[in-house]
Amino acid sequence: MKGVTISILQEKTTTITIRVPDSMKKKLEALCSKNSINLNLLINQILSKNIHWDEHVTKMGWLQFDPVVTKTIFTHLDEEEINSITNSVKKDIIKSIKFIYGDVSFEHTIEFITSWLNFTNIPFRYTEKNNSHKFLITHNLGKNWSLFAVKVSEAFIKEIGFKTLDIHYDKSSYSFIITK
Repeated sequence: MKGVTISILQEKTTTITIRVPDSMKKKLEALCSKNSINLNLLINQILSKNIHWDEHVTKMGWLQFDPVVTKTIFTHLDEEEINSITNSVKKDIIKSIKFIYGDVSFEHTIEFITSWLNFTNIPFRYTEKNNSHKFLITHNLGKNWSLFAVKVSEAFIKEIGFKTLDIHYDKSSYSFIITK
């Protein structure tokens, strides 16, 4: 849950009281201790993830795969197969952005990417400078996954009218910059 941006905390807040089983309270407290955060922040992160991501992913029919399965599948793909998958996935990503936000603006595209990375617990670094948005993503899924990820990113970003620059990838990371 670390790194999750919670816009709700920037808004006016209200107090609610909830009842949870003792065992759940103990698990929440253990998570707080592990992540060095307070209970209020943890619960806000959980609620935010559910409302802003999980609800949409379920409705869109997305599936989650164990990283070992994903790595195994992508290890056996050649570049032609990766290109074929890219064309299908780029359309699904654009539909997903429209589904979640109602339109495909530059801001919604950046928010979608950061939400997806945050809520799927993929380690990444995001920086913004002079209207350039840089993403550096690390993983242990192999070079073909990185190739696929940069191709999909480049394809869907180009399709919606924006640019990707400074694209790099290797077996454990990929990076790119998005500009208008």
